[in-house]
Amino acid sequence: MVSTHSYIAPDSSKRENLAKRILLVSALLVEFSSHYILTNARYAGQGLTPQFFRFSTRSDIFSNLLFFFILFLILLALRDPSRMSFWRTLIILLAGFIIFWITLGAKNFEIGEFPRIASITYLLLRAAYIALLLPRKEYNFSHFSGAFRVLKNTLIVFSTAVIFTFIFTFTYEVTLDFNELRRFDADAAVILGAAVWHGSELGERPSPTLLERIKLGEQLVKQNVIPKIVTTGASDAPKERPEGEIAKLELIKRGIDESKITAEINSHSTLEQVLYIRNELAAKQGWRKFIIISDQYHLSRALEMCVFNEIDAVGTPSGIKQSFPDLAYYRLRESIALLAYWILGK
Repeated sequence: MVSTHSYIAPDSSKRENLAKRILLVSALLVEFSSHYILTNARYAGQGLTPQFFRFSTRSDIFSNLLFFFILFLILLALRDPSRMSFWRTLIILLAGFIIFWITLGAKNFEIGEFPRIASITYLLLRAAYIALLLPRKEYNFSHFSGAFRVLKNTLIVFSTAVIFTFIFTFTYEVTLDFNELRRFDADAAVILGAAVWHGSELGERPSPTLLERIKLGEQLVKQNVIPKIVTTGASDAPKERPEGEIAKLELIKRGIDESKITAEINSHSTLEQVLYIRNELAAKQGWRKFIIISDQYHLSRALEMCVFNEIDAVGTPSGIKQSFPDLAYYRLRESIALLAYWILGK
């Protein structure tokens, strides 16, 4: 019987393995460079001195564990390159260069300006990178089934990470117990910005989301849980009043003494609001402790930012009521945003 299997000469196989090892070593160097730049971007982007291989916050833990896991997979492939095709190895290197290019973008963008689509693209590319490196049966990129398998594994890796973060946001510790919040002895509560409604006969007014946060802040002041309250948020358009100002006016209308209110009107993102707390309220005014007011699904990300920036804060959720589809959408969006913050610092 004549064998139908093609014969590969030993010398040819050795040359191909050598070529694949060269590509994998190149991928390893690119990965080291990406991690170095990304760590700088995470810290410098928040006005901090970079600390490599720190494991004191979840952002550091997840970023470094991801780095070490990818290194492990590359070293595993280097040990036995025969399980990978040349084209698969080449694609790994090309994906590494794209990831490196995005990390350069993360380093160069100012706070709050890094596009959300770029963050999602980075996370998906990371998932694809891991899927390509996983020690499985060789993928044949000349067949549709091989490419489909890579896509399937990419979605599995990405979905697993998002589901983990989704569950994490449910279990993050926040409280509505006013006695517990009073014992925390905060210097102020900070209302994180939300949309403002403009136009019509009612004029500029808080959206239902912002209004519920304002109501909670009002209760905290009137029940002497906090001595001061801070409103935050800029406007979406030049001629519109900023969120922080609208929230302040609403608190005054509800009977809160204006002297107890501080309005911040320049921030366009949660991270900018957290850095305002750190740079202006804590560093310049000497306030030590803060109560963060937002929606429950948003608080986990805001408080993770506080932890990374060494801000002593607790969170209390507003009473906003949302339909199940809306709540599921916002929780999913916040889960992806939290995952991006842990890894990118944006």
